[in-house]
Amino acid sequence: MARQLVKHGHFRVNGQKVDIPSYRVSEHDVVEVREKSRDLTPFVIATAEAGSKTVPAWLEAIPTQLKVLVHSLPARQVIDTQVQEQLIVELYSK
Repeated sequence: MARQLVKHGHFRVNGQKVDIPSYRVSEHDVVEVREKSRDLTPFVIATAEAGSKTVPAWLEAIPTQLKVLVHSLPARQVIDTQVQEQLIVELYSK
């Protein structure tokens, strides 16, 4: 669903419309939901549940504005999700 929301152009990065799901953000980028898209159901739910999820230290979320500030890019040591990089490499090398 997230890929579809991006593909349909509901997000902006640094004020520019982004419709590529694999778009790479950089340090100090601002990712936000477009003004016209803020009344859509997924974004209304996200605003209502904003305080229940923890935000990584390298991001700063501003739920009232549906905006995320990227302070730095994550290092592998700070990612707490169990990921086996070798499996990802194997999948994409086919």
